[in-house]
This record gives sequence, C-alpha cells and structure tokens, in this order.
Amino acid sequence: MIKKKKGTWQIKIVFTAVLFPFISTAQQITHPIQPFKEKKEFIYGIDNRRTHIHRQRTLIYGAYIGVDFGKKLRLKAGVSGTPFERGELLDDEGTIKKNRLVFINLGEEFDFLIINKFRLTTYFQTGIGWNYFRKIDSSGIEVQNGKNLIIPIEVGIHAGYDILPWLRAKVGGGWRFVLPYYSKDLSGYYIKLGFGINVKRLRESYKRRNTTNG
Repeated sequence: MIKKKKGTWQIKIVFTAVLFPFISTAQQITHPIQPFKEKKEFIYGIDNRRTHIHRQRTLIYGAYIGVDFGKKLRLKAGVSGTPFERGELLDDEGTIKKNRLVFINLGEEFDFLIINKFRLTTYFQTGIGWNYFRKIDSSGIEVQNGKNLIIPIEVGIHAGYDILPWLRAKVGGGWRFVLPYYSKDLSGYYIKLGFGINVKRLRESYKRRNTTNG
C-alpha cells in the first residue's frame, strides 16, 4: 500500500482556493482584471481569527487597510500577531516552549459567487515576521529564548450574508502554512466567525434616516 505524503491535502486546498473562483466565474467575468476597472473604495477593519498553535487554541489578532474593487475584489495590507504566549509540552522532562507571533501581511479576497445577499469568497494571505519564543524547564526556569523568521501563508473559503446594507455576518475557515521548515509546527487551521461593519454605509444610513425624520 502506498501512503500519501503528509501535507498533500493541504496543498490541494491551496490550488482549489486560488483557481476555483476563476473557473466558477469564467462565464461571468470575461477578463481576470475586470474588477480593477470598476469603482474603488478605501477599506479598513479588524482581521481576527481563531486558530491553534502547538495544538493549543488561541486567537490571532489583526488589523488592515486596503482597496475594494467593484465590491468583489479586495486587496489588503495589515499586521497580525498573538500578544499572549502559547506553549506546548516539548519532552518527558516537562520543558515548555512558549511562542508569540508578530508579522505583517498582504492579502486578497475575491467574491466568486454572489446570490442576492449571500456571497462566497476565496481568501489568500501571506506575510513575514517573527516568532519570539522561550523555553522553560519543569522548575519554571527559562533555559533559552530567541526569535525565528516566519513566513505564514493562509488560504481558505469564507461566506457572508448582508443582514443590513452596512452589517454583514461572516463565517469561514482554512489552513495556515508556516515557513521555513523549522517553523512548520506553527502551521494549523484557522476559523473566522463574526460581523463586518461598513462604517461609510452606516454613516450614510444614519444621515438618510435623520433627513427623513427631519
């Protein structure tokens, strides 16, 4: 019996997430750069996602700014990290390695399917930064500390539903790959669940309501 190489299914996720929107919308979008010709809008927001590091659940916090093209394609730049250390039991003697990630990132979101208020979105993000780590023995004494270069790559599929013109419910998930090889144990899934608020549309809605009431 031939065993499948570890990580094969994660690689398949990458190709599916990157290629699927172009295949599924081939009849709707005549040219890949069409969204860039449509109306542009400055965007910003919070980009938090639940994940696990060394098999421990945690939260990656993030913030971004970017440009929306035609309300279909969004290009973002931001910063992410885990301000709280996460650790793992490394050996039988009880040595623990605690990790704290900080990295800058560039990302892309593409709404490849929009049906009324519902939409499906591909998510791709890559960055570069550092993992600040500490190793602590069973007596609580720090025996080593340092930092390692990390190159995180996240891919996934998200879904959104417009509850109001300015309020969107969001859910999604995917996988985070971390390079170089010595940082591969920082790889893991991520999950997004929450709401997105379009501040500009919220202000416009508030102004219209005041004008109507006035």
